[in-house]
Amino acid sequence: MKKYLFPILTVVALSTGCSSSTGEQEQSDGQHTEHNEKNAPVLTYNIGSDDWSVVTNYTDSPKVLEAYQFAVSNPEVLNYMPCYCGCYEEDGHTSNTNCFVDKIEGTTVTLDTMGFG
Repeated sequence: MKKYLFPILTVVALSTGCSSSTGEQEQSDGQHTEHNEKNAPVLTYNIGSDDWSVVTNYTDSPKVLEAYQFAVSNPEVLNYMPCYCGCYEEDGHTSNTNCFVDKIEGTTVTLDTMGFG
């Protein structure tokens, strides 16, 4: 597993990026601001369902899908990876996890659309 960790992290870091949000933003639960563009979709995934249509409906990129799957399954890894695109200033993101996962409530994960690039 350890020999695959670095290549996976490299793929995640290189295949996705953050984009600046130009829409209105509002503070959410004190952690970071959400993307509140008028037509921004709310993407939810149920942990363990293996139904990733919420991502595949918006992109056909297998690398983006893999990045979201990795972020949901391994937030403890991405929590130590800062994002360098400026999303801390714009959205208050504290790690690369925040570019993919907005919040987790029970078994429901609300995905952040920033991972789409």
